[in-house]
Amino acid sequence: MTTEVGFGVVGCGMIGKVQAEAIASIPGARLLAVCARDEKRVAEFAEKFGADGYTDYDRFLEHPGLQIVNICTPNGLHAEQGVRAAQAGKHVLVEKPIETSLEKADVLIEACDRGGVKLGVIFQSRFLPAVQKIKRAIDEGRLGRLMVGDAYVKWYRAPEYYADSWHGTMALDGGGALINQAIHTVDLLRWMMGPVETLFAMKSALRYPHIEAEDTLVASLRFQNGALGVIEAATSVKPGFKRRLEISGERGTVILDGDTISCWAIDGETEDATGGEQITDGSANPAAISNEGHRRQIEDMMRAVVEDHQPMIDGREGRKSLELVTALYASAVEGRAVAP
Repeated sequence: MTTEVGFGVVGCGMIGKVQAEAIASIPGARLLAVCARDEKRVAEFAEKFGADGYTDYDRFLEHPGLQIVNICTPNGLHAEQGVRAAQAGKHVLVEKPIETSLEKADVLIEACDRGGVKLGVIFQSRFLPAVQKIKRAIDEGRLGRLMVGDAYVKWYRAPEYYADSWHGTMALDGGGALINQAIHTVDLLRWMMGPVETLFAMKSALRYPHIEAEDTLVASLRFQNGALGVIEAATSVKPGFKRRLEISGERGTVILDGDTISCWAIDGETEDATGGEQITDGSANPAAISNEGHRRQIEDMMRAVVEDHQPMIDGREGRKSLELVTALYASAVEGRAVAP
């Protein structure tokens, strides 16, 4: 892609750095501006990536050549900042989850529609070769009728992770282990297995009882296609294990361990389909994340803008995982089965 596209990153934390590094690695992508509240952090971030720094969001949005705004701030700020970007005529690429509630997500989606701008939601796991190989097998019917789909994200976060001002809070995080850590794998489960008909969940703050949200959640699911499934989401499990996605149909089973396929057992298929790229593992360290998945998704967003089509994961697609997450939380709070 030879057309130059101008980017601006909002948020100078860990994920802002990941996105800035990804942008820097893409031919034709230019990081023009960064914005955050802390003047010192903004100055350091801007110098590192050769961009202009802002603490005033409105001035940031006026930066010449800015086309795509990458929102890397706490979850509960996504709609507010995304709406203002859309009103300024900027395309929006927002980190997962799209927001903390469906109502706020819808406000953002509608604002981007009205502004005639693209809205993308970061779910970089969908761009992994192993994930796309599994998705193709399902779509082509090679597993037959789907019967069981399970997502396990049994991670660990050290005490200092929940010592900041927003992790584990309902206002800015929207929840805990499920909406922040496990949502990537929950998104894959929903993408591959289809919509959920009904679910029942339980949650608790087992390791960190002082936090407002959960560090552990378990749930059982019935999908609309009749298949059953399980979700386990935790930041309480020491030392932390790679996420695991298991999909079983009448003709066999495929298993994703981390970013790679550890089992490919489908009737009539003799090729060795295991393997893949292990590009990131946040099971015990949130900073242990590669920018490769983000690079691929940012490139997809660039193509959407240059070629004028929807990104692979637009606002409505990104909303689907939040719909499932909010239903899981509702079930856990109300103590009953619910339908998303």
